[in-house]
Amino acid sequence: MNAEFWINAWNTGRTNFHQANYNDKLTQYFPQLNPQKGQKVLVPLCGKSKDLLWLAGLGLKVHGVELHEDAVKAFFSENDLLPVVKTQKAHFTHYNHEQIVLSCGDFFQLNAHEKYDLIYDRASLVALPAPMRKTYAEVLKKALKIGGKYLLVVYDYDQTQMEGPPFSVSIPEVHELYEDRFQIELLHSEKPANEGPRLEAVGGLEIKVYRLEKIR
Repeated sequence: MNAEFWINAWNTGRTNFHQANYNDKLTQYFPQLNPQKGQKVLVPLCGKSKDLLWLAGLGLKVHGVELHEDAVKAFFSENDLLPVVKTQKAHFTHYNHEQIVLSCGDFFQLNAHEKYDLIYDRASLVALPAPMRKTYAEVLKKALKIGGKYLLVVYDYDQTQMEGPPFSVSIPEVHELYEDRFQIELLHSEKPANEGPRLEAVGGLEIKVYRLEKIR
């Protein structure tokens, strides 16, 4: 799976992972990270998610990273926002509106010197096959400050029942990816509702919400 897969998904309208409203797991559990006005939150593989607006409404400095430029443009146009565009180096084009910055480019090229207080991941880790998840986790480990907090929402199911994405990310894998640098707490686990017929057909599927805190 590579960049062309996701670009083709956008070009063919296969973007069911986007929700019309704020994600309920975000609004319910992100406050448990104790976000403070002015802190920086990273939203990887953000697409055109309305969750960016909710985070900005907390007074946070929101930085979303997205591969496909049409998704970035759609976020601003669908929410009646006018971004200012500037280009930095060869890796990203940055779209800015007040405290929201969306960077269009390869997430794996994220500047390691950029540090964040918070991370929100609802549909990013589960969008990646297993070999890419390890590299993704390493990028986040470098990006988050010591003491920084990370809200992670994943699907957990028998991967043989469905081809991803979204892929299954089990409890042992979350610990394998992150326990060397993070304290991990499972906040919530349930059979999801209103996730669409494809996911609803998967027996034993659960949505899990984790709170991670970087301790080293």
